[in-house]
Amino acid sequence: MTCRPARRGVLSLRVAVLAATLGAVPGTAPAQEPKPAELTVRAFAGSPDGVELSFPWRFQPGDDAAWAAPGFDDAGWEAVPPDLAPGHLPRGGWPGVGWFRRHLRVGPTLQGVPLLVRIREAGAADVYLDGTVVHRGAAATVPAPESPPAQFGPWPIEFSARSDHVLAVRYTCAAPGAGGAGFGFTLSIHEPDAVTAARAALARRNGALLGALAAVLAFVALLHGALYSFYPRLRENLFYALFMAAFALLVFRDYGAMELPPAAWEPLLNRFMAPAPVVIIMLGQLTYYAVRTRPFPRSWKAFTVVGGLLVPAIFLTPEPYATVLWSGYFAVMLVDIVRIERSGKTVAREGVAIILAGMAVLAVFIVLQVLVSFRVIPPVAGFNAVYVFGVLASVLTMSLFLARTVARTSLHLEARLAEVESLTSRLLAQEREAHGHELRRRLLEAENERKSRELEAGRTLQLSMLPAALPEVDGLEIAVAMTTASEVGGDYYDARPGRAGSLVVAVGDATGHGVAAGILVTAVKALFATLGGGGALAPMLAECDRVLRGMNLKHLHMCLSVARVEPRSVAVSSAGMPPLLVWRAASGAVEELGAGGLPLGGGLAPTYREQGTALQPGDTLLFATDGFAELLDPEGRPLGFEGAAEALRSAAGVPAAAVIEWLAGAVTRWRRGRDQDDDITFVVVRVTA
Repeated sequence: MTCRPARRGVLSLRVAVLAATLGAVPGTAPAQEPKPAELTVRAFAGSPDGVELSFPWRFQPGDDAAWAAPGFDDAGWEAVPPDLAPGHLPRGGWPGVGWFRRHLRVGPTLQGVPLLVRIREAGAADVYLDGTVVHRGAAATVPAPESPPAQFGPWPIEFSARSDHVLAVRYTCAAPGAGGAGFGFTLSIHEPDAVTAARAALARRNGALLGALAAVLAFVALLHGALYSFYPRLRENLFYALFMAAFALLVFRDYGAMELPPAAWEPLLNRFMAPAPVVIIMLGQLTYYAVRTRPFPRSWKAFTVVGGLLVPAIFLTPEPYATVLWSGYFAVMLVDIVRIERSGKTVAREGVAIILAGMAVLAVFIVLQVLVSFRVIPPVAGFNAVYVFGVLASVLTMSLFLARTVARTSLHLEARLAEVESLTSRLLAQEREAHGHELRRRLLEAENERKSRELEAGRTLQLSMLPAALPEVDGLEIAVAMTTASEVGGDYYDARPGRAGSLVVAVGDATGHGVAAGILVTAVKALFATLGGGGALAPMLAECDRVLRGMNLKHLHMCLSVARVEPRSVAVSSAGMPPLLVWRAASGAVEELGAGGLPLGGGLAPTYREQGTALQPGDTLLFATDGFAELLDPEGRPLGFEGAAEALRSAAGVPAAAVIEWLAGAVTRWRRGRDQDDDITFVVVRVTA
């Protein structure tokens, strides 16, 4: 049993249902076993006139000063209402004097806070707080008056910094008055007058806000109900109308709790209100289903059945367990919404994000309402019914969505009318254009077929430029691999035996892809076949540049690297190609050789130079086009020349073919499924003796 406020507090998240119960006027059952009264800030917030301790106190006839002590064991005392009305006297009658004790559990926010005590008494009452006198009556024994009890006080009190306290009253009165008038006492606890006045002003402000919001919600409910009656296919209007109607009743009920006089039927009405949050949550979820799904997901039946079962369960469950039940139901609703949104099986509708934003804000404020109800957080600016801000956000977003929908519909209708007006004049033109479209389609198909044949021919030409077999040179081992980024790539490689048991290698990269790149590769292939025998490397590149410039292949250039490899040395000359990578078997280091130079076929006549280095058995050479170093991973990061060198370092020390296989795997691992943007060519030469 808890203390009963003199006025009712705001009911949070409750809705007025079963309006027929308004006519019932049941009595309030008195407490049988008094429990410590909960004295909290919330009790005062909902009761500007103070908290009245009118439920039964523990009573013992007789007189003993030790009964004022807070640690006295009064568990065996009788429970008696302190007003001592006829029919509620102690079991042994009224002996003229007796002690009343009431245990209090004071919230931490009221500990050490100055409060006031008033008592309405007939006779004489001495009031003790935790064994200390707060008020002493006029006489030890006072005959019962024939007039109503007089009001005394207020007297200041302050609860110390602990939760459990005891109020004790030594009450004396000779006998009940005539007809029982003016017998017993009633004790109440109040805040200072300034605080009470401020709370009353705040309550009036909140009441005005709730009244206005209730009218707005009722209008929105009627509006969506009318929209559904005009167009029943939009079921979301029906569910949202019921949703808003439920909230309107809720807000009106909270308004009545602030502004209307107390009613005898309030406790029974509040009991019927208990399942209302479940009904509101169910209507909100059905509104979401109607907006975002076609058809309803299978979960809607289970959700509705659970809601139907929770209604009687919450009706029979006392607080705070009823709030726990509907809070869990609300959490299940949020989980189901997240599941549907993440599944991607939702209906795409223009402006639906506006409604979802409003529902999200409403959900946040309902969560805040639960926290306020369980006293996890304090009321917002003295306002207990914080859920109304979420309802207001939902109304605003739905109104914005409707306005947008009406505007978009009007624009679409205007566009359709304009199309209808011009349709007749366009039909003949479309008929004429249809023949032209058919002709263009056939020409396009022919052009695509021609390009396909051209690409296939280019691919065949590209592959024919590559050596059919690699030369064999004593002391050297060679392996190659090429992957193109399109049907016809721009990469090129070649190898042929050179003078004095050497191997001449050429690796190139033409600008772009396709047939034009294939033609440029063909020209370089012919030049290498003519010049790649035994001459110096730098003059060979200069002669290739001169020939290509003379061909006047506009915007086409060729990067080319040529090398002469012998078992004990290598010489390389480069025209815009990446450097040759040399892995040293003795140290495991990777060196670069032969970078620089301008591409072949440009407008200038560059000078090329030759660089060389000694080789030892086991050393491995890697010629690679720039597609290797510029290879991108899914995040857009290039492999880089350091990554290329690291890949060679990890692969070297094995036969050339195995090195090629390892490098191909490195390409796959770095790409991780990303498309290859450029051709990649590997030529690996390993010194075996």
